[in-house]
Amino acid sequence: MNTKKRFFSLVLALCLTLALTSTACAVETAFSDVEESAPYAAAVKWAADNGYVNGYSDGRFGVEDNVTRAQMAAIFHRSAGSPAASGAARFSDVAATAYYGTAAGWAADKGLVNGYADGRFGVSDHVTRQQLIAILWRWAGSPETSAEDYPDESAIASYAQAAADWSRSNGILTARADGRFDPQTPATRAEVVSALYQYRRLSGGETPAPAPSENGKALVVYFSSTSNTENIAKHLEAILNADLYRITPEVPYTAADLNYNDSNCRANREQSDDSARPAISGALPNLADYDTVFLGYPIWHGQAPKILYTFLESGEFGGRTIVPFCTSGSSGIGSSAANLRASASDANWLEGQRFDGGASQETVEAWVNGLNLPAEPAAETASEGESSMLSLTVNGTTFTAALEDNSSARALRDLLADGPKTIEMSDYGSMEKVGPLGQSLPTNNEQIATQAGDLILYQGNQFVIYYAPNTWNFTRLGRVNNTSASELRQLLGSGDVSVTLSLG
Repeated sequence: MNTKKRFFSLVLALCLTLALTSTACAVETAFSDVEESAPYAAAVKWAADNGYVNGYSDGRFGVEDNVTRAQMAAIFHRSAGSPAASGAARFSDVAATAYYGTAAGWAADKGLVNGYADGRFGVSDHVTRQQLIAILWRWAGSPETSAEDYPDESAIASYAQAAADWSRSNGILTARADGRFDPQTPATRAEVVSALYQYRRLSGGETPAPAPSENGKALVVYFSSTSNTENIAKHLEAILNADLYRITPEVPYTAADLNYNDSNCRANREQSDDSARPAISGALPNLADYDTVFLGYPIWHGQAPKILYTFLESGEFGGRTIVPFCTSGSSGIGSSAANLRASASDANWLEGQRFDGGASQETVEAWVNGLNLPAEPAAETASEGESSMLSLTVNGTTFTAALEDNSSARALRDLLADGPKTIEMSDYGSMEKVGPLGQSLPTNNEQIATQAGDLILYQGNQFVIYYAPNTWNFTRLGRVNNTSASELRQLLGSGDVSVTLSLG
């Protein structure tokens, strides 16, 4: 079992909820210019850990740096899962091979960015605060909202006034210290990722399904009305390197709803009604990506809350292993797991476990290690005659790289089996060359401190050659042989470059 620890901690989970409303939580980030107590620290870490935006080679995030329209489109496109797009060609200043080319097309396809009357996207223009919230408002479906006027309401353009109301009523983009919205000032990198996080929180994620699992990937699903079940779910997330999905009710439970001393409270009514199926907010996870589902819940009157039945009856669990766990101050798991089985009878159910909400990670790990979980499939290796070497040709010079032994490198090898592939690459951050592969490959992301010569797969469809160090969640494809950093930098140059990949 893979026991590599993930970087999200319980304090981060709490701070993501409070990111723009409190400075009480401290979130450690990898960036030298992001204070742990900054109101945007959690959003920055969230965006960075998910690969939506990079920091700089000097270790900064660049919190006060302005964001161009091209950069914003790229960030938003990555957060949407880097879907294909058809609209890039409509803009005269967007090259299809640019790192933001597909992103600009996607933004146009979605109706988020219309471009200028002269046919340009405005790739180098700074995004203003009113443009930022207008784009997110359109992404949210242009909802009707009312809110108190800002002191500088009259300065907000007509196209952004409804968006400003929506932003204020939902806490998307905070006002200035004096209460002004400041609509025409360029948005900073901290503001862009904070607004994106708040939009994603509001919308329930809009997160694309993860790539199909190739290594017995686990999913931890939990419902938690307090922090007890969430605590255990977070332990499992770290122990298993698992994905996490919180069951969020469409109508949240209030304190009155959970007042068990009131026989007519919502929780008591639902638990006594066999047909009760509380609605779930947001999209459900793609269960096809997982072999094992850990299912967590609190005990309500000896049973699982009825929203657990809603979840099970909404998915296809055939052939998957379900491992139930619950939290309770005194009751055991009892018949709660057995009763849940009827809602996913075609799954392989393992025996469940009851925890105290404050159980340590070591306690949870001891339980996990005793489970008979599905075995991870054996890794494929290159068969005889298949090359483990990659050739890269730049400006008439060819150098070689050793490919990694992972599914990503094997997929790249399969892609090149039909012949060489030329990639148009652009410079990013004075540390890398990046260009589109033209199709997605499986990912094997891990926290990597790159060195000059590292070949990286980014976002599943971008080929990257590093010539300076960076630290990020990446998939390593290989490493250039016998070439120094200075030689590599000189060979790649300072601008765009064509690189031809071939086997051998």
